[in-house]
Amino acid sequence: MTGGGDDWRPSASRARLAERAALLARTREFFAARGVLEVDTPLLVNAPVSDVHIHCASVQLAPAPGAAPQPAVAPLLFLHCSPEYAMKRLLAAGSGDIYQVCHVVRGLESGRLHNPGSSGTVSGSRWRR
Repeated sequence: MTGGGDDWRPSASRARLAERAALLARTREFFAARGVLEVDTPLLVNAPVSDVHIHCASVQLAPAPGAAPQPAVAPLLFLHCSPEYAMKRLLAAGSGDIYQVCHVVRGLESGRLHNPGSSGTVSGSRWRR
């Protein structure tokens, strides 16, 4: 690591981490009491969202060492900016009531109060019936 100093330290205090963990536990208890199933949808998707005002971050994965030959250019994938589409697919397949708490990633959005990859029970949770 270069630069030295305390740059490596996380911005969240131990108390804040404990508050977040307690909030997640209460969220899970709320949905469990109502018979709502927690799901975990893929982080990488083949296509970005169709909303022109939301920018998905893109990635290209390198082949694993020793893997079979790959195309000259790896396909472009996208980090999901919402689990909504994947959750709707689960609903259409008959999953019943579901929810998800996850990280969401938006490209071209950052600032003092927003990181490109954020999580939480507000920005990253979805409840679908």
